[in-house]
Amino acid sequence: MPEKNVFPLTMSLTAAKLRASRFSVALAALLPAFLAFVAARGSCGTAMKFFLFFFPYVFLVAAQDMAGTEISSGALENVIFLRGVFRRFLWRKNFALAASAGAYAAAVFIGLALWSLARGRFDPNWGLQFGLGLLAGFYYIGAAGALSHFLKGGSNVVVILLAQAASLLGLLASAASRSAFIDHLEAGKFPDLVSRLKFLGFTAVFPNLIVSPRLRAGALVAAVGLAAALALQRALLRRLELRKEGRA
Repeated sequence: MPEKNVFPLTMSLTAAKLRASRFSVALAALLPAFLAFVAARGSCGTAMKFFLFFFPYVFLVAAQDMAGTEISSGALENVIFLRGVFRRFLWRKNFALAASAGAYAAAVFIGLALWSLARGRFDPNWGLQFGLGLLAGFYYIGAAGALSHFLKGGSNVVVILLAQAASLLGLLASAASRSAFIDHLEAGKFPDLVSRLKFLGFTAVFPNLIVSPRLRAGALVAAVGLAAALALQRALLRRLELRKEGRA
């Protein structure tokens, strides 16, 4: 298959898979409805704060089972994926998912921003926060994509959510200490090496934190983590072989 046709094919198949996921479709419908409810009953500012912190999870949900089931099921042994096309297809799924989830998130953000502007409440910092949220979303896609080479179904997403749950429990357990990390996190100030290392590790698990004005320094962690996850995917794809290609 010519190189120019691989990405359109990837976009088409990725969009079809997202539409076939009832959970993804339900989430895509419920999020704007919930934000509209919050904005109508409370304020657009409150709705925007909720959206900016949580919308990166849209990328995580979209990234469920990026590669595992397709590789093991034999779906990639179709003739259109021969001669290495399956590697290019799996690699480009990162960008297809980022484009699809990013377009959806941008549409919701623009709609909410226009509603806020019509009500006379608009914060220019929201644009920067949205950009950082996109970085967090891309990080989720990279990490979930790498995990999907080892895990089938939505297990890649479950692993990330379990890691976040464990980190939250650890954070709450530390609240009783005299120099609680949760206080440093709330203030956005990390006075010593230990607290800075904890912040880096916590941001690696919770990239959503970088949308907070006090925690934007964590954007470097998300950027490095994204690059590392994509590099790991490239290495795994170079070694990936399919049965049909092996017999060819």
